[in-house]
Amino acid sequence: MMPAHYCIDPLDPYAEQEVLVTYEDHRPLVAIKSAVDKEGFDIIPDLSDECVRILQLEIAVYHGYLEPYAWAQHAVDVIAAP
Repeated sequence: MMPAHYCIDPLDPYAEQEVLVTYEDHRPLVAIKSAVDKEGFDIIPDLSDECVRILQLEIAVYHGYLEPYAWAQHAVDVIAAP
């Protein structure tokens, strides 16, 4: 079974919804396999590369693969969700 983690839905402009992200554990950034929303749909096909990167960074910081300040440095390179 793949590891899973709840992350903020990158398509939610108010950052109130979460998605259940399954991933393969690679360091420093994981390989995202799915992001299931509250309706049970995998939103990965709808996400830009930048949004997937946000999920990867959130998981990496949570598990201590990156320091929080490093996440912030990467986040400024990521365009806001559509």
